[in-house]
Amino acid sequence: MNMVKTISIAMLCSLALSVNAQVAEGFENALPDTVNVLNGSNGSKFHYFNTGEMTFPVKWDTAFKYWASGWAMSKTKYNTVEAPDYVKHLYGAAPGSGVENANAKSFMVGQSGSFFFLQRRNANDFPLKGFYVSNSTYAYNSMKFGDMFAKKFGGASGNDQDSFVLIIYCYKKSKPVDSQRVVLADFRFSDSNKDFILNQWKFVALKDAYTDSIAFDLVSSDNGQFGMNTPAFFVLDGVEFYGFNSVKTKQQSYRIFPVPATDMLNVKSESELISATVWDYSGKALIGAVVAGNSAQIPVAKLPNGTYVLQVVTRSGAFTETIQVVR
Repeated sequence: MNMVKTISIAMLCSLALSVNAQVAEGFENALPDTVNVLNGSNGSKFHYFNTGEMTFPVKWDTAFKYWASGWAMSKTKYNTVEAPDYVKHLYGAAPGSGVENANAKSFMVGQSGSFFFLQRRNANDFPLKGFYVSNSTYAYNSMKFGDMFAKKFGGASGNDQDSFVLIIYCYKKSKPVDSQRVVLADFRFSDSNKDFILNQWKFVALKDAYTDSIAFDLVSSDNGQFGMNTPAFFVLDGVEFYGFNSVKTKQQSYRIFPVPATDMLNVKSESELISATVWDYSGKALIGAVVAGNSAQIPVAKLPNGTYVLQVVTRSGAFTETIQVVR
């Protein structure tokens, strides 16, 4: 059985990892209780260790003492909507917490130009499914209110055609295999009621599971003499590997019925549903759901009797459950 291995972060100490367990939460328990941010100032590097390795480079400028490029790891829960403040907002996530739930501790803050990579010892190690992204608190509030360098998105009239986009480049053995654009803010709609600045986690599904490095670039409609005026930061969490979901929500209210299922499996959640998928234990997606608001229906009539994994993604997090199909 080709189950996905446990992923964990070795930050301040080494951890023994089980090779046959379910994928763990992304970036959780990586920071001690007394530390809110790691940004390279202490010389740390961010690693995932297992039979392969996922690495998040970071550069700290020792001369001027600031986070110069790459990634910071944060558990700062500051997402107050207010005039932007570099000191208070830089390491915050606009959704307010990590993707798992309101108690999630850690996530990554990336700058434009950031990248991460995997070093696979075996060709089939760590097939990547995707990850979640959103705005940082600093970028969100800058677009919401404007600051000393950047404009308020939409302008004074609210009709300026502004946008803020994260471009994701995927590579395998140094060759490009995919690129995607995630719109983090969009004021280009003819109906201004549709304008938005993203403050929820958005899942990015990768087209090539064996992508080995991923780079990120940010582009904005607000540019000046020295380049982009919008703060060039975003947040990332919940990296998922095929087989099981790395995101586990423990405090969501939801219902799955009937149990066991025969023809139709129903899902109801207190939070709006994004997707629901049935997987087998080899990591193959079998059936997707018809989603409508807080409800979803999954036709399982054609599945053989057996045990499967249900993966559900909602606006407030995600969860996995074991289900049975019996006739």
